Amino acid sequence: MQFFPAQQMQRKQSLVITTQLQQAIRLLTMSNIELAGFLDQQSEENPFLEVTNGAGEDDHIVPLPTPELGPDRADLDFSDGTITSDAPIPDAALDNQFETGQIDLGRSGATAPAGESDFDALSLIASDEGMSLYGHACAEAERIFAEPTDRMIALALIDALEPSGWLGQSVDEIAAFSMVDLDRVLAVLAQLQQIEPAGLFARDLSDCLRLQARDRDLLTPDFELLLDNLAMLGAGNVKGLTRLCKATPERMAEMLRLLRSLDPKPGARFAGKAEPILPPDLIVRRVSDGWSLELNRSTLPAIKVRAGYAKQMVAGRKDEALRSFVSERVSEARWLDRAIAQRNETSLKIGAEILRQQMGFFEHGPIALKPMVLRDIAEAIGMHESTVSRVTNSLMMATPRGTYRLKVFFSSSITHDDDSDGEAASAIKFKLRKMIAAETPSQPLSDDAIVQILAKDGIRLARRTVAKYREMEGIASSFQRKREAVLSGRI
Repeated sequence: MQFFPAQQMQRKQSLVITTQLQQAIRLLTMSNIELAGFLDQQSEENPFLEVTNGAGEDDHIVPLPTPELGPDRADLDFSDGTITSDAPIPDAALDNQFETGQIDLGRSGATAPAGESDFDALSLIASDEGMSLYGHACAEAERIFAEPTDRMIALALIDALEPSGWLGQSVDEIAAFSMVDLDRVLAVLAQLQQIEPAGLFARDLSDCLRLQARDRDLLTPDFELLLDNLAMLGAGNVKGLTRLCKATPERMAEMLRLLRSLDPKPGARFAGKAEPILPPDLIVRRVSDGWSLELNRSTLPAIKVRAGYAKQMVAGRKDEALRSFVSERVSEARWLDRAIAQRNETSLKIGAEILRQQMGFFEHGPIALKPMVLRDIAEAIGMHESTVSRVTNSLMMATPRGTYRLKVFFSSSITHDDDSDGEAASAIKFKLRKMIAAETPSQPLSDDAIVQILAKDGIRLARRTVAKYREMEGIASSFQRKREAVLSGRI
């Protein structure tokens, strides 16, 4: 046993997360739009880096190493004679992982354009015609109120408006925030409630419907009793409500018809701020001999290293600081060029393998979605699961069936009775929605009935699993669906 200090030498291999490797990992998580913003920032700091939009003139389409699918890619040329070469970025070093998600495939995003040479971004721009609810309310307040205090109170009430047209705050809170008397706030609110369409600035559903009924001269005593007891109607207690209103069955049926003619969300008719629609990063198209996959060149930036400009700067000069600066910046630009090329090739490989493994989805829709996890793609293309996770979590793919994040194609497996590989949970959710959409309103399917129907197809699920999937899809219970059908007059 040794009791004195000593030095020992040994060799071992270890992975060091360098700054360049960290930046390469960041590039994998960027969409085309995010990449364009990042490169614009880099070009401002690096005078030898030039960013252009879309594919360059020298780009051409060549197949990826998956000939049965026919995917294409833009081949980037790196033989530009710039200063130094850099070692390739090891995919296996990208070791962070994300959980596989199960996302709805039934609600598609923007539909991918078909039969065109490139993605048409203008087709995704939403129309912004018409005045917003906020603009309409402000214009009316400007017309109604001349006194500055009343106008200030009106603006506070307008700020509390929700997209439905209801107030999102209580009048007491608005009065306290505005530091004015409650009665004055109520007086201003009463004037705002008179603007068109009737029902704006209501404090709840009953108030909203009452304002509209008053505007249409429908507010009879029995109809007001009906509005005061909407909870009974929501519980389906029509007979009890008929007795309370002292109405005949015919009169109650007429009042329910009038109630359905009112708009519970009058603010929804105004133009609202549309959710931004993200352009895809990859585009899948059906071609004569199968399917093709390509990068969306209309949003993908291209960079060029200005080696000639760098040579002009250092020509005939002996300033070592200048030469060091130029050499460093050109090396950075060249490395970034290579990193982006590798990012693009990685994205295409992953997208092509998803296309190959989920061919049933592209041919037949969400009902044919296969169970697939990150490991399936990673093993097929020889990359680490974390690399696949980063790419699929950020990139969008335009397909003939809509635009989706790559992450939506991953789903856990539900075991079949037979020896097959099972069925994707997302596909089962799609079946669940189809069954409920086709049900008879007077006899909605219970969770137990859905379990029995799925069992006939060899899919064994517990009732609580069906209930969980139904809640994840935002579908009400069979009792609630039947009650809604009664209130809407479908039964």
